[in-house]
Amino acid sequence: MDDMLFARRRSTLGPLLVCVVLSFVLLVADQRFSGMKLVRRSIDIALLPVYSIMELPALAADWMDDASLSRSDLQQENNTLRAEMLVLQGRLQKYAAVAAENARLRGLMNSNVVVDGRILVCEIVGLDPDPLRRIAYLNKGYADDVYVGQPVLDAFGIMGQVLQVGQYMSRVLLVADPLASVPVVINRTGVRAVVAGYGALDKLNVLYVPPSADVQPGDLLVTSGLGKLFPFGYPVARVTRVNRKSGGDFAAVSAVPVAELDRSSHVLLLFSRPPHPQGAGHD
Repeated sequence: MDDMLFARRRSTLGPLLVCVVLSFVLLVADQRFSGMKLVRRSIDIALLPVYSIMELPALAADWMDDASLSRSDLQQENNTLRAEMLVLQGRLQKYAAVAAENARLRGLMNSNVVVDGRILVCEIVGLDPDPLRRIAYLNKGYADDVYVGQPVLDAFGIMGQVLQVGQYMSRVLLVADPLASVPVVINRTGVRAVVAGYGALDKLNVLYVPPSADVQPGDLLVTSGLGKLFPFGYPVARVTRVNRKSGGDFAAVSAVPVAELDRSSHVLLLFSRPPHPQGAGHD
């Protein structure tokens, strides 16, 4: 029995010694002979499939981790991203509105209309709800030296005049209002007339133009300075239609306001006379 056990130990020890000697020989050969590098590379290439198979458990584990995300987690992430997108879109809209407002202010300050003397930039903060009236509300009042009758214009021309003044707010009668009238002259010929509104923002009547007067579509109408409410030379309207056979003593002349009555949000107040003394001239 002992002889058989010794024989088995001896048979196991032999292959081990052979492997040790072979490994030592291969190490020495790898250090001494350059051709062994090619053999080593060939062995590495042959073992690539084995390496890939060994990585499969790790890859499967990763895939299972990704697949383990629940539907509720994905829905929550989707809702969070949607909320962030809405916030960014809201900010973008605000930036667009601010950029548009800055562009309008630059246009107002860089207007081609020549402004003489002191001016005050105001913002239109409201409109009269009466559909038959064309009245705007400004965010400036008596505290800013605003006075009744003060001319109001935008970047393109006369918009109207101050109708009433409060401490911090004013009412403006636009040129399109049925009660508004502005003395004008035809810029090309000097013929005098009166521009009157009748409620439409895109149409004005030009009154007291004789049938023989030299007026034609496209003529620019500017303030005449009569009445001393509006200084001379500010654009008011442009003629669109002339009918000399209207059956009356005057020609029927229509015009369109040059000011953007329905779009301007900022306007200028002209100080064509000194401010009222303290305690007078306000409602």
